[in-house]
Amino acid sequence: MVLLCACLMTACGGDMKQDMQDKYDSRIVRLSKLEIHEQYLDEYLTFVGEVGRLSFEREPGVITLFSVQEKENPCRITILEIYKDREAYEHHISTPHFQHYKQGTLHMVKDLQLIDGVALVPEMKIKE
Repeated sequence: MVLLCACLMTACGGDMKQDMQDKYDSRIVRLSKLEIHEQYLDEYLTFVGEVGRLSFEREPGVITLFSVQEKENPCRITILEIYKDREAYEHHISTPHFQHYKQGTLHMVKDLQLIDGVALVPEMKIKE
């Protein structure tokens, strides 16, 4: 009986672990690294704040859009983007608020690098 319970727990635990791994494997994790023309920096910061807040509030598939400005070079911005899956990402880039951001900031961006990644500790959360 003990052996049967242990086997069932191991099997269920294995399935649960695989389900969690599948959940994390489907995520889209990206670093968007931007350099903004200095004369547009304040305006760009308004745009990026707005699209981040609206996306997080309105789109359940957006896990985070966490923007960081470099202290030494404030025209360099990095955005950590995490989406539940490809469908959530595709939905995000089709929304009116993202399109407003994208079209409104095209002339402000001097350089853009999109770096896709894999979370090393995918269950990690940002806490306050």
